Amino acid sequence: MEDEFESYDDYNDDVELANRFEDMLNINAHYFFDVEEFENLIEYYLDKSDFVKAKQALYFANEQHPNSSAIKIKQAIYWIENHQPNKGLDILKDIEITEPFNPDIYLNKAHIYSQIRQNQKAIDNFYKAVKLIPDKNEQFNIYFSIALEYETLLQYDKSLQVFKDLLTENPENETILYEISFCYTLMNDYQAGIQFFKDFIANQPFNYVAWLNLGNVYNRAELFEKAIEAFDYALAIKEDFGRAMFTKGNSLVLMEKYDEAIEIYQEAMALEGEDASTLYYIGECYEKKEDYENAEKFYNKAITVEPYYSDAYAGIAVVNEYQNKNHVAAYYIQKAIDLEQNNIEYWYIYGDILCGLKNYEESATAFKKVIELDENNEDIWLDLSETYLNWENIESAIEILDQAKENQPSNLKIDIRKSALLLKIGKEAEANALLSNALEKNAELKTDYIEYFPDSVKYPSILLTLDNTKK
Repeated sequence: MEDEFESYDDYNDDVELANRFEDMLNINAHYFFDVEEFENLIEYYLDKSDFVKAKQALYFANEQHPNSSAIKIKQAIYWIENHQPNKGLDILKDIEITEPFNPDIYLNKAHIYSQIRQNQKAIDNFYKAVKLIPDKNEQFNIYFSIALEYETLLQYDKSLQVFKDLLTENPENETILYEISFCYTLMNDYQAGIQFFKDFIANQPFNYVAWLNLGNVYNRAELFEKAIEAFDYALAIKEDFGRAMFTKGNSLVLMEKYDEAIEIYQEAMALEGEDASTLYYIGECYEKKEDYENAEKFYNKAITVEPYYSDAYAGIAVVNEYQNKNHVAAYYIQKAIDLEQNNIEYWYIYGDILCGLKNYEESATAFKKVIELDENNEDIWLDLSETYLNWENIESAIEILDQAKENQPSNLKIDIRKSALLLKIGKEAEANALLSNALEKNAELKTDYIEYFPDSVKYPSILLTLDNTKK
């Protein structure tokens, strides 16, 4: 509470300081401000993104205190905030020559290097700064930043080591535990993650956050029963631990125990209040149960809580599509796309819905948007080709498959589909050659081929190829 009062008083002091500075500007006078006052003044304007006033304050600060490194550092920060980091970097490099033991120089250089994605240089400067700062809290924040930079460099082992060192000195810090769990996930080393949290819990058996993270790692390792057991331990220690309750619900969903998951999600909301994400997940559970009425009900509830929750609009679209209400589905998926215009899944759903409406031209446009966003998607080319086929344009359907093969030369599903289309237009020899080559590489595609074009067995050469293929 005392800190809150100090913060409030500091803010009032800054407002009073700003009023005095602006009075000076208004009457074209020259008041004196000491270095600390100018620092506070510049920071105040930067916090408000008032770059015009910040620039004016810097002008007078440099005029009154031309040799102040503190003002020069503020000048560098001004350029950083103005998205001109290299100008800030030049200033800091100049100060570093005369003040090599000033930690603020290295901290600000680190932030600039991080901003311009020179992460190793950011790490080097963070390490220089931390050697010059005795305060333990500040050291903690710097090491935490170093660990995040290692994550950006995909050097998860180094990031993990920094977090573990921090945890040794701060065993109660919950954020570190979450970050350690995240690192193990990024490394796909679930067994090591499980062992780490088991060892940690052996020393701190009542740390409910550690139990939660153990459960999270079990989930990622697809050991759902063990995950639920860990979440139950967390809840035994802290009965109102809503996050553990919610994540337990996720485990039950992954086990396809949708009724139990719905109950747990409801309990999570009883602890933490209605939440759009939880309402959405309940809707998904009902969707999986094919209870589309309740699914739509909860998707709508999610939108009521958070009107811009795009996944809920997409959910309503999907459940309406399942019920052949394609006009309604199209309306809702368009609303989802309006909120997230580069969401691949939404465009895919939109393309499917338009196919259901037999609006093949717009369906093709939607599928082309998916390709624009993710040309490596293995199924989208096949669906685009199928759209042209439904549009009774088999030549274009084949052309699409040829384009697909250029983008995905190792995708044998493309060859299988093209073989079937060639067969439909009477090119049996060419179709058989393509099929034989594909099945040589992957015999399991035989089933896909027959399912897609059952009449293929009526062609003697094709039937022979299929019969000679052993799965």
